[in-house]
Amino acid sequence: MEPTIRTGRTFGVTAELTPVQRRNLHNLLHSEIWPDLCDVLEMVCIETETVLINTDPAEKARVLESHKMAKAAWQIFEHMQQRVHEESNRFLASVTAKPFVPPVTAEELEQDNLLSPILPLPADYDGIM
Repeated sequence: MEPTIRTGRTFGVTAELTPVQRRNLHNLLHSEIWPDLCDVLEMVCIETETVLINTDPAEKARVLESHKMAKAAWQIFEHMQQRVHEESNRFLASVTAKPFVPPVTAEELEQDNLLSPILPLPADYDGIM
């Protein structure tokens, strides 16, 4: 079975990633597969540079074209890595446990009001507490 190779845009890809997609990227980033994937992508960049190196200098248009392609390949490679790291961090931020903050007592509110009179008194919180 041949893997599918994307050759064009896919509907919905420009939207935000789902939490599951972010989790998958986080898992990929912290797996033994990530360095292998980066190696393959770097090989593609090097192959693109090799085309530039092997282009006849007399063919200025082709040299410029090859240079643009090599530069773009490295920029995409770096941007892809940064994006995976960002999405991994977004995933972690979404699952990080919020610290428990105990509710403030009326006595603590009064003490805070003594230290800073602009803070509300417990009576101001009657319907809230």
